[in-house]
Amino acid sequence: MSGGERLGLVGKFIAYGLVGWCIECCFTSVMDLASGAGDLRLKGYSYLWMHPIWGVGLLLGEHLLGLMQRAGLSRVTRAFVAMAVCFTVEYVSGALLVAAIGRCPWDYSVSPWNVNGLIRLDYAPFWLLGGWIYEPLARFIRGIRIFAREPEAEPTPGLWPS
Repeated sequence: MSGGERLGLVGKFIAYGLVGWCIECCFTSVMDLASGAGDLRLKGYSYLWMHPIWGVGLLLGEHLLGLMQRAGLSRVTRAFVAMAVCFTVEYVSGALLVAAIGRCPWDYSVSPWNVNGLIRLDYAPFWLLGGWIYEPLARFIRGIRIFAREPEAEPTPGLWPS
């Protein structure tokens, strides 16, 4: 893709936050279906708090990814580091929400794998997969360009209904 400007910090923050919301809605709908709490309508959910958490977390991930690549770490190692970072961001952001508003929107305390109700260690495979998928996602987000210099061609009259 040529022309245009790459997304700046705010643009990437918005894009990463939206991607995070989409991931969460898909994940919660499938997990609820698998656990019997949901149904085939696949109703997913997230929280407004999650946009800035995903946005900041994935922006930090971009910086960390560059450091790990320059250090020569393998992709598998980078995915494991990303998994640990995801747990850390989830725990710290949950603890900050508890301190700020008195509770965390997500509550994992019913799981025997929970840590203070803020993270679930049995989600490690999902965070590892997220770390693996993050690299092509970050490449895509960094490649988005806005305000292309070449205007798009106008549709040919008569091809689309008015």
